[in-house]
Amino acid sequence: MRHAVRVPDWARQIISDHTDMHRAPHPVSSAKVARFVLELPDDVRFEYAFVDEGGRVRADPDHGATGSNPWYPEVTEVRGPDYAPDALADPPRAQPTWTMRRWRFDAAGAASTRRVSVLSPPGVDDPLPAVVLHDGVAYQRLARTADVLTALIDEGRARPAHLVFSEPSARLTEYAWDQHHHVFVRDVLRPRVEDALAVDGTWVAMGASLGGLAAATLALAEPDDWSVVVAQAGAFLGTPDDKRHHGVERSWLLEQLRTGADLGAQRWVLDVGTLDWLLDVNRRVRDALCDRGVPLTYSERSAGHNWGCWRDGLAHVLEAALPV
Repeated sequence: MRHAVRVPDWARQIISDHTDMHRAPHPVSSAKVARFVLELPDDVRFEYAFVDEGGRVRADPDHGATGSNPWYPEVTEVRGPDYAPDALADPPRAQPTWTMRRWRFDAAGAASTRRVSVLSPPGVDDPLPAVVLHDGVAYQRLARTADVLTALIDEGRARPAHLVFSEPSARLTEYAWDQHHHVFVRDVLRPRVEDALAVDGTWVAMGASLGGLAAATLALAEPDDWSVVVAQAGAFLGTPDDKRHHGVERSWLLEQLRTGADLGAQRWVLDVGTLDWLLDVNRRVRDALCDRGVPLTYSERSAGHNWGCWRDGLAHVLEAALPV
């Protein structure tokens, strides 16, 4: 598809899924190029915005603020003629029927108190899998994971599970090879879940972007403790000595996989957008897992690095992580 864009007089930069949003903004000037055309896949969900002289991110005035990106107050969303949101990207409301527990932890090494919400499905007394979701608030409120899982259960596509929504106190630090995070999950959070709930021994580590890296590093650190790893657009670039996740070539995770890191009997689920700057490293991680014969579910869609993409993939990854 072709999407025509007129450059506003006030615009100084354009940011989009093509520029990794703010990470590589492209300068624009209406005096030099007044209009241009974007060539996009027919099934795309694409986000972009302009940046004015004062640094404010503003939607395209000709196409409106149609996006729903929590990181930017205004973006414009383009949907191709063949784009179809997942049927469960906006599921029926079911969360009030789940049992909720709210916990606070003063974990050693944390910048502040950590908050965890745990949702358990109604009408199930048997032991269940436990899914630990990094960036818990986003997965609980933006992605509405409990509602999605309820619909999957009702359709016979996934098993019930306890959903453990864990919110970091210092995300950029804790999710990037931080030993304090490992200790918190292993020695504080998991024992608390097991004391309070009936868990069947199946543990799923899950997250998006840096949360996906955190899930993967937990699984590599304690391979026998985790049954499934789920990463949506996992931020698999960088190393413990170079904690950049953009503009670098090395991938600690990829190196670990290629040199035979113990994965126990894990299954992996990877999901990423084809317009995401992390696409290449996710594909390389996919290939490394396949080369080792690790059970893997992998999916891509024409979208970028944002919660719109991850909501569209959520039902698919939960179905793969919690098969009936």
